[in-house]
Amino acid sequence: MAEILFISPLQELASLVKEVTNQEGAPEIDIKVARMEDGVRAALEAEQRGYHVLVSRGVTAWMIREAGVTLPVIDVRIGGLDILEAYLQAKSLGSLIGIVDVNEMIQEIASFEELIGESFVKYTLKDQKEDILKGVAALKAAKVQVVIGKIAMANEAKKLGMQAVVIRSGREAVQRALAEARRVLEVRKLEKRRVEQLRAILDFTYDGVIALDEEGRISVFNPVAAKLTGWTAEKAIGRSIDDVLLKCSCRNILKNGKAEVGDIMEIGRSKVVANHIPIKVDQKVEGVVTTFQSIDRLQSLEHKVRRTLADRGHVAKHSFNDILGHSQAVKDAIKWAREYAQVDSTVLLRGRTGSGKELFAQAIHNASPRRRESFVAINCAALPENLLESELFGYVEGAFTGARKGGKAGVFEIAHGGTLFLDEVGEMATSLQARLLRVLEEGEVMRLGDNRVLPVNVRLVAATHRDLKEMVEIAGFREDLFYRLNVLSLVVPELAERGDDILLIARHFLGEFCRRMNRSIGSFSRGAELILLEYPWPGNIRELRNAMERLVMLTGEKEISEEDVVRALMLDGKDRKLAINVREKEVKLRGEVEFAEIRLIQKVLKECGGNKTETARRLGISRTTLWRKIQDAGLEVFQL
Repeated sequence: MAEILFISPLQELASLVKEVTNQEGAPEIDIKVARMEDGVRAALEAEQRGYHVLVSRGVTAWMIREAGVTLPVIDVRIGGLDILEAYLQAKSLGSLIGIVDVNEMIQEIASFEELIGESFVKYTLKDQKEDILKGVAALKAAKVQVVIGKIAMANEAKKLGMQAVVIRSGREAVQRALAEARRVLEVRKLEKRRVEQLRAILDFTYDGVIALDEEGRISVFNPVAAKLTGWTAEKAIGRSIDDVLLKCSCRNILKNGKAEVGDIMEIGRSKVVANHIPIKVDQKVEGVVTTFQSIDRLQSLEHKVRRTLADRGHVAKHSFNDILGHSQAVKDAIKWAREYAQVDSTVLLRGRTGSGKELFAQAIHNASPRRRESFVAINCAALPENLLESELFGYVEGAFTGARKGGKAGVFEIAHGGTLFLDEVGEMATSLQARLLRVLEEGEVMRLGDNRVLPVNVRLVAATHRDLKEMVEIAGFREDLFYRLNVLSLVVPELAERGDDILLIARHFLGEFCRRMNRSIGSFSRGAELILLEYPWPGNIRELRNAMERLVMLTGEKEISEEDVVRALMLDGKDRKLAINVREKEVKLRGEVEFAEIRLIQKVLKECGGNKTETARRLGISRTTLWRKIQDAGLEVFQL
């Protein structure tokens, strides 16, 4: 289907249009022969079928426009040569000539009259078919002998016994009309693209948009505005802004023409920041455009911008699944940590250095509602006081000598919305403790050298290996900060308290380093395991990890012996007594096991009446093995 439809009132004109389009090789144009009321019906159908431009002629084109068709209608205008040809033909039929037509055509005839120095009797149409009858009758009453005009007028003139000449459209008129139709089509497509772009912008922008006309009535109302106000676009458009937004300064903008930016107002249950901009045409206010965003969304965007500008990969990598161990101590710690993760209260992790406090902190973050936000960690013992202060609170440009251009965000800002982990908080200077307490109490932070406060929303997890309560008693730690930190307390168990977890974690690290160094994974001998279990592990998991890394480098054996572990633990002097004690325990244990085994064999032999085959079956061993164990133990001497 073409995009242009030519509704021709005459078959003759339709043939000319087809001939012109074929010769020009122009884009296809659909042609339909229909005049007057039939032409109007064809135009209405064309609108529904998806045509973009209509072309017609004379009264039919006029009636289509009067019918309220929304598509643009191009009229095949009658040229001077067409009028001259009809005039010359009319002069041969009579002396007094008249015409009935629309106003545009009457004006064309007036210009033609000046050229030929002769006047026509003219009647201007104001209505449709009935007006044509009146016009032709008026010409007859004025003694007009020949009527020139469109086919409808010519037909009515003949009915009244008058001569008539039809003004026909020539090739040039058709070419001009088709060229105009194509131009209008391109403009319409361009306009439609712009409208669709504007609609897409309005529909998918995160801003609410409301546009008003000069009377304060709504002309544009996008989906965000509908969502915030509770009004649908269908109900809002055309209504006064006062009906939709009770408290809005748009009326003032229409009067004074001055823009208002950053107006905080309430829409429904939401607080928004609105910008009211006047629409001016030739310095006259023709309307107002209001854009607004929810304050909650703006705060969320501010948080995202903060994170983007200061992002350094602040992500918690570990979860509770990464905490190895089956001991009751670690199970209890994980249980309470999971509970703490669900609330926003401050957590204080207590435990020896290297016991895995940061692992617990990361796991708490990843199990909390803040898991999608930043996890920022800082070690308070790793930096001197002045550097720690700038890291915690940030600074503005020029705050001190060497300050970075543009300033720097502190960890509280970076962790906004997420979790801040303060490791070794007990090492913080008392002067910084006061500032930290204020941030925790007020939820606001002020950069060094600045006089503005920034709101921060941070979940704090602190850790220490020191006894903060004891430090409070000797004035080494602020009492108020201690109670602010010690809301939820969790003791991370030492490695030495976790029993067989030591072997589980050791095997984990051993496998990790063997894979990293492309070596085969060995297994611990029983003696090696006993040494690992007996060792006090003052450095906790960190020390165990280091020992396993050394062990992989020191041994290539499939079985890891006691000596291998002793070397990996770097035991010397009195520490070597640990290995000796382990060996003694192992010998003692082996003796106890052998004695228990002998007593069991003796008991079963007695129950089976000395029948060795039945005894071996009950014990789940071969008869040969049973015979050997009897010989080694000297059980033949027993009276069965």
